[in-house]
Amino acid sequence: MKFGAITFGVVLALGMALILFGGDGGKEDSGTSRPSAVPTPTSQAGGSGPGAKAGSVKSGVPVGYPRTQDGAAAAAVNYQVARSSPGYFTDEALRHRVLETVMTSSALASQQAQDDQTVKGLMAALGVTGQTVPDMVMRAASLGTSVRSYSADTATVRIWMSEVVGVPTDTSKMPVSGTYSTYTLILQWQDGDWKVATIDQADGPTPLVAADQSASSTNDMRLANKEFEAPRYAG
Repeated sequence: MKFGAITFGVVLALGMALILFGGDGGKEDSGTSRPSAVPTPTSQAGGSGPGAKAGSVKSGVPVGYPRTQDGAAAAAVNYQVARSSPGYFTDEALRHRVLETVMTSSALASQQAQDDQTVKGLMAALGVTGQTVPDMVMRAASLGTSVRSYSADTATVRIWMSEVVGVPTDTSKMPVSGTYSTYTLILQWQDGDWKVATIDQADGPTPLVAADQSASSTNDMRLANKEFEAPRYAG
């Protein structure tokens, strides 16, 4: 990823954020079922298609997806978005509830330990204090999905996402910065819903910034973060 004149500390903080957004998810054992068919990859903005809406919301996360390819894609997007909210980083109890909701039983402990450790380092790298927590920007949005494999028991979904991370204060260790990533989630059908078994992250397709655009001021970014409420989920 290219960050121009961003300092090493900013790059480090962004990298730590991406480790959390991505992670290794905790590997399932080799006995898990594998996709019986590999369809032609499909793409869809937001990750939800006909019949792919969640049935309910638990701990702020949409759950209850159909046992279909579209249902797996919608689950993958919404689960990753749920792990990308400010509250996920600042509220340990909320973070644990989200993970308990989205992870498979065998991947939960590993992912929780990993996310807790990374959050601690990330908040220190960002220089977040009690005063700056309300201003912290931590958002992610899906630009599209690609279902790489699917069966009734297991699905592999890739998500192209954009993320905005930082603290909009004049003394911030990390100004608000944007990046693009591709996440690969392996989901399994467990307890009547899609659950995440592993999460991997890599740099995503990254566009150039338009020549007639420049970064907003710290104050403008702080005001925008307060004015525009981030969607809690994709669909």
